[in-house]
Amino acid sequence: MDIMDFLARVKSIYPALTKSEKKVASFVSENYQRIAFMSLTELADEFGVGEATVIRFLKKVGFSGYHEFKTTMAKQLLDTKEVKTNTEFEKTYQDIVKMLDETRLMTNTEKIKQSANLIKNSNAIYLFGIGFSALAAQGAQIRLMRLGYKAYFFSEQHTRLVSSHLIEPDDLAIAFSVTGDTRETLQWLSKVKENGAKTIAITNHSRSPITKIAELLLFTAGKEVAQEGSTLITEMSQLFVVEQICQYLHEIDSSRIALAKKQISQSID
Repeated sequence: MDIMDFLARVKSIYPALTKSEKKVASFVSENYQRIAFMSLTELADEFGVGEATVIRFLKKVGFSGYHEFKTTMAKQLLDTKEVKTNTEFEKTYQDIVKMLDETRLMTNTEKIKQSANLIKNSNAIYLFGIGFSALAAQGAQIRLMRLGYKAYFFSEQHTRLVSSHLIEPDDLAIAFSVTGDTRETLQWLSKVKENGAKTIAITNHSRSPITKIAELLLFTAGKEVAQEGSTLITEMSQLFVVEQICQYLHEIDSSRIALAKKQISQSID
């Protein structure tokens, strides 16, 4: 496991951690460069938790214990040079690159293909998101429409609610939620699932409530562990996943896409 993979896993399980484990997660994510020079006792004392808490956290991430974690981090730091940034513009750029790299590590190619096939074979695609995730949902709607699919996004709360009652079994519902626990999104997705529609969730957290509802899960990464959804950078990871799906749609549904592009181009011209 490399550093990027480790950080992505920490972000994925963060909401499901205990209060003490979250302290460990936040510290380790922000100070992984120092870990190679700290003992287990020093790490535990850093923020006042027991050594058992540290070990429990590391096992949830995927390590057998502290020794494996420490040696892995040390090796990675020897092999990797830290990127230095001199301006806020460069820092923002590096944040975007890091977030996309983490999302790429979390990509399940088979699930991307399954998502594309569901879109191809659905009568209509309904997209839902609240807040910043609404921007990703609307972006996905526009992207899919321009490829020739019947895609719908409703920005007004009443029409969103009505849409959940009208979705049918041959439709597809895609919900965007960084945290995976947005109340309105969970209610909407639960209702469309009751109606028999296929469901996809695009979220950051692998142990959030939305993962208990959606049939197909696609995971993304965010900018920070404790402040998911706080910046537009986080939403780029959702759009990155959407674009991966669209690229596969070009492979499996090229005729429809070519026709749609031709017709749309003629209308715009």
